[in-house]
Amino acid sequence: MDKLLSAVGSLLYGMRFTMMFFYVGLVAIILGILGKFVLETYKLMETLLVGNLEKIDLIIKVLELVDMTMVAQLVWVVALAGVSLFVTTGHFNKTDMEKPDWLDHVNTYNLKLKLAFAIISISGVHALKTYLSGELSLESIQVVAVVAVIHFTFVLSAIGISFAERLTRDPH
Repeated sequence: MDKLLSAVGSLLYGMRFTMMFFYVGLVAIILGILGKFVLETYKLMETLLVGNLEKIDLIIKVLELVDMTMVAQLVWVVALAGVSLFVTTGHFNKTDMEKPDWLDHVNTYNLKLKLAFAIISISGVHALKTYLSGELSLESIQVVAVVAVIHFTFVLSAIGISFAERLTRDPH
């Protein structure tokens, strides 16, 4: 029985490299977001230079670019921390490699908190964009209210994750 458990454990440990396919996929998504970001930035700059753009439309377009940036950062954090946590740490231990400070202290709880707060930031930008793009109609007010409730739910989730993490750390 011990040999069987050891074989299963070795198989599962060896399969950690299959996770690399997921992280490579996330890198492809980041590159796709980059392409869309460059295209949208070009369109915005072209409109700013030769077209006519209302102030509120400019703010909404800029918020969309900020939103894309934050989503790309979220995906990058997941990919980098995932490789570091679940695949290999040897590649990140080189002394000549510049790496983010947080990567030395990352664990699954810290990663969850980083993700939760990133999602809250993205949700906040989306809520602001929804609010700014809406007109004062009953339907738009309902949409803004739903977005605000979803955003508040994300905030409560992050508080819950933080509280649960604190309970597991604090012996009292």
